[in-house]
Amino acid sequence: SEAARTYQSMLLQVKDQGQVPRLAKLVKDAGFDLADKTERAEQAGMLINIITLVFSLISVIIVGIAAVNISHTFFMIVFQRKREIGVLRAVGASRNDVRALILTEAGSIGLIAGATGALLGLAAARAADLLSGNLPDFPYKPDTFFAFPWWLWPTAVGFAALFCLFGAFFPANAAARLEPAEALTN
Repeated sequence: SEAARTYQSMLLQVKDQGQVPRLAKLVKDAGFDLADKTERAEQAGMLINIITLVFSLISVIIVGIAAVNISHTFFMIVFQRKREIGVLRAVGASRNDVRALILTEAGSIGLIAGATGALLGLAAARAADLLSGNLPDFPYKPDTFFAFPWWLWPTAVGFAALFCLFGAFFPANAAARLEPAEALTN
């Protein structure tokens, strides 16, 4: 019979709530009608995408500000260590040696700070997940609100080191240009 070969409804499940708007468009393009819940799910998926975009933009701005602060800090470090750098240059350190010293210090600080930040982020995420256990169930409520895939760890630590090196690049060049006599007399 014809009724036995047709479906009255279909339930689709997605792994990532951000994919709901795309899936809903595919279903509509295939000529199927969507229930009211799907429209709300589509709106929720779109809201999640917008919030993710806003937080990503905020993160980029924060990283840029951090690079400027790192640069300022390393300029101060170079100024305070002017005599030390002058002595290094006077006993035979080349400009590249001084530049490498400053950049190595910056890279080390970036690695340590990145690892510490990632661990603190994980701890804060776990605490938020524990606190969210008291929330009532709602559609598309995830098991965890924060994902920490394996690739995030080296990426986070790498970005921290990279931006620390970026922030220290100009101060390292300024330190490398210091003349020993000038650095020791001032």
